[in-house]
Order: sequence, then structure tokens, then C-alpha cells
Amino acid sequence: MRQKWMEFLDRDILGGFSRMGSLLWAAANTAVGLLLWALGASVDRPGVHRLWLLVPLLFVCAALLLRRTRPGVGLTIGTIGLALDLVVVGPSVWPVAVYGDLLYAVTVWGGSRLAYGVVAAVGALGVLGVGGAVLVWPEELLAEGLLGVLSLVGLYVLVFVTPMTSGLSVRAHRARAELERQRAVQVTRMAELDRANAIAAERARMARELHDVVANHLSAVALQSTAALALREFDPERVRGVLRTVRDNSVRGLAEMRRMIEVLRAGEQYEAERVALCLRDVGQLAATARDAGLDVVLSGVEEAGELPARVDAAAYRTVQECMTNALRYASPPRLRVTVRRTADAEDAGEWLVIEAENPVAEPAEPSRTGAWGSGTGLAGMRERTVLLGGRFRAGLNGDGQWRVRVELPIES
Repeated sequence: MRQKWMEFLDRDILGGFSRMGSLLWAAANTAVGLLLWALGASVDRPGVHRLWLLVPLLFVCAALLLRRTRPGVGLTIGTIGLALDLVVVGPSVWPVAVYGDLLYAVTVWGGSRLAYGVVAAVGALGVLGVGGAVLVWPEELLAEGLLGVLSLVGLYVLVFVTPMTSGLSVRAHRARAELERQRAVQVTRMAELDRANAIAAERARMARELHDVVANHLSAVALQSTAALALREFDPERVRGVLRTVRDNSVRGLAEMRRMIEVLRAGEQYEAERVALCLRDVGQLAATARDAGLDVVLSGVEEAGELPARVDAAAYRTVQECMTNALRYASPPRLRVTVRRTADAEDAGEWLVIEAENPVAEPAEPSRTGAWGSGTGLAGMRERTVLLGGRFRAGLNGDGQWRVRVELPIES
């Protein structure tokens, strides 16, 4: 029942909840005006019946219905009613008081041009009105002295100027509140954009991690399987060795992927870097690569010393990707990796330099030839290096060697 009653009040014919206040306010002012009219709160003019005083009263009170939706139109109707009351049939007390409320409504809910135009017009009319009153009734006003002029000015300010100043104050507060609301909306949008960017960056980082984990072990598995299939005569020992290598790479790849999945379930953003293997563990990578048939020579790994966690993980992933690429494309299958710490004369900082070289059979860049893969590994190494503020270079040198050089700042 209550819901139906609320829906009835919210119909368009009544103006909805936002306009119900104007309807009730107009009715209340009409009731007060009728009461004052009955009590004789007006100036009776000769030859004008008192019933005519109700016409401007109803005009001004009806204008209150538009104080929220059409304040300019309401002020125009109210001005007509006030003019009838002051010039033709009145004046009366209550139409003047209601007109002040219409001025307040214009300054609060009207447009900027309308509000400030009305303020300027009321100010100009006030100056002209007081000056005209002094000229028309000089004897009456001068008889009371300066007090009479000040009383006239005070009455005009109380009835017309005070509602407008109050309305302008409320308007300023509303504008400030709207500005703060828009600023809060912008902050919310920026927070959503930052969150989306963070999610995209995290996904890209996890994609690099998954590529590094899967590509190395699957490359070794694929090469060993190819070698086993290429055997013309069945050799139990060689087949057993191939299966052992395949099993070891599969188990290690699954273990690393399991660690990453556990981190994702835990919801920690950077924990994947902590559980990743560090540069000191590339010896195990080299042993796996040697089992797969790659001749790996490591130099300077033990001398690199302690490194920041993110630099350590990036260095490990770089060496891992270089071994994966060498397993795929090196001909003959040989890789030399050199790691060293060096000082940069430009920024007086310490850098970790990783250089990897392997011979290639085709004079083409892997990232540009379909037979050399999609270039995802090189892109991952480049992105990881740039994120840490380092430098990355990869390409063929003059003697047919594919060379990768990664420089990572140790203190960033």
C-alpha cells in the first residue's frame, strides 16, 4: 500500500518528489496570504475592491510552482503579480515577501546568466527606486532626515537583496560540491585505469614467466624426442638416456609451473620473482642443456656475487632464454655465456652484463623469419630488461655468431 502511495505521489502530474516541495510551498504561502488578506494586511486604495488584492497574490503564489523547474518563468510571472499589487490594487504585505523567495530561487537554480542578470537588475532598480523616491516624496523623506532614507534603503535590502545574497551563497556551495563530486569521479576513473594498467602489466609479466618456464624444458623435450625418432637402429641405452632427459625436463618444468600457480593463488603480486631461481642456479640449466646435446660454456657466474632479487631473477631468465634459443637454432649446437659486473662511468653505478654467443646456420634474424620462431623470447628479454632500467641488444655479428647482450643496473 505504501509503495503504491509513493508511486502516486511521484507521477508527472504532481512533478515527482523533486517538485513536491514547490507544490506544498506554494500552497502554504497561498494559505498565509489569504490569512493576512482576511486580517487586512494591505493598503486599501480608493475605488478598488479588496477582492482584487487576491489576483496579484495568486499570481505570485502560482509562480512558486516553477521555482525549481523554470525559475526564470516563475520570476516573470511573479514580477507581473508584484507590479499589479504595488501599482494597481495594493500594495499588500505577502506578495512582496513571496517575491523575495522567487529571487532566491532564481539565484540558486537559475542559469548563470539569468542569476547574475537578475542581481544586476535588482541592484540597478534599487538605486533608481531610492533616488526616485527621494525626488518624488522629498518632503516626507527629508522630514524624517537621514533616518528616513536609511529606512527605505534597509527595507529594499531586506526584501530584495537579502534573498539574492543568500541564494548566491547557496549557489556557490552547490557549485563547490559539484566540483568535488566531479573530482571524486575523476579520481575513481583514474584508479580504475591504474588498476587496469596494473592488471595488464601483471599479465604481461606472468606471460613472460610462463614462456621462460615452458619454452626451455619443452625445447629440450622436443629435441631429445627428435633425436630418438631419428635413430635408424634401436639402441636401448641411447633411448633410455633420451627418456631420462625428457623425464627430468618435464618434472622440472612442472615443478616451476606449480610454484607459479601457487603464487597466483596466494594473490601476491611480486612473489613470483622471489620463488624464481637465481643466477647461481644456471649451472643446473646448463646440465639440462648438455643432456639435450648443447655444448654450454659458462663464465663468471660464480663471481657475480649477491644481486637484488629482481635483477637476479631477470639474469636467470635471460640465460635460460639464451639456452632455449641455442637449443633450437644453434648450428653447431654450442653456446658461450659470460657474466660480469662492471661500473658505468656515466652514472657511477654498477651493472651486471650478460653476453651470450652461439653460431647460426642461416644469416637471418630469428624474430623476422618464420623458421626462427615468433620472437617472443627476445621480446620477453627486452621487456624484462627495460622494466629494470637496463639495456638490451641482440643480433648477428660479423662472424656468423648470434649475440645477445643484456645490461642490468644492480642498484636501481
